[in-house]
Amino acid sequence: MRIEALGVAGSPAPDRLTTCFRLSGGIVLDTGAAAHVIPPERRDEIETILLSHSHLDHTLGLPFLLGKHPVRVLGPAEALAAVRGSLLDGRIWPDLSAHAFWSAISPGDRLDCGPWQIEVGATSHTIPCLSFLFRGGSGAVAVVGDTRLDPGVVEWVASRRPTRCIVEASYPDSNAAVARGYGHQTPADLRAWREALGPDCALCVTHMKPAYEAAVRAECESLGDPNLHILQDGDVLPI
Repeated sequence: MRIEALGVAGSPAPDRLTTCFRLSGGIVLDTGAAAHVIPPERRDEIETILLSHSHLDHTLGLPFLLGKHPVRVLGPAEALAAVRGSLLDGRIWPDLSAHAFWSAISPGDRLDCGPWQIEVGATSHTIPCLSFLFRGGSGAVAVVGDTRLDPGVVEWVASRRPTRCIVEASYPDSNAAVARGYGHQTPADLRAWREALGPDCALCVTHMKPAYEAAVRAECESLGDPNLHILQDGDVLPI
């Protein structure tokens, strides 16, 4: 049981891949880096694709995962409509929607997916966006979709008592107003997550914007949190 971070950047750049996680059991969560990292001969292993939301850095690879065999695609109704109506519109990319089973999911839903029990939660982004709580193996992992700091989102995650929480910090603190406007967090917001989650939950930071990565990284490190980890492309998290 493991989660592999195929891409963790908040936007593409040289040597930086956008959001995509691969989980045991043929599950991919968001598809930003999927087509760049998962070779064509291994795409038949994908059985389920979960989408947090429809922004391009989270859906970029989806069209390239369709066509060889049917897969399930689950996400907010708005995200599924955007992908099918825009990316797979016959002009941007051929309409391959018949090669997938599309199912809308919402906060509060519970799913059994491969070896995982999944709970679906909300975030506070600019468009409908989801968080996921994965239970399996010996622990539980929360993967928080793009979000600005919101006490309700933090409380939902903390109440599930995850052993690991993957959460974003996109911009440096000096750009906090910009971050809020775009529905994102800064390193200072991670203090609220640590207070709610307690010291034993591993806090894994993701979604840094490449133009600000050095500043965001320095501010994360300045928090002095021994159980805070900055995810890198290719990191594998055992559960």
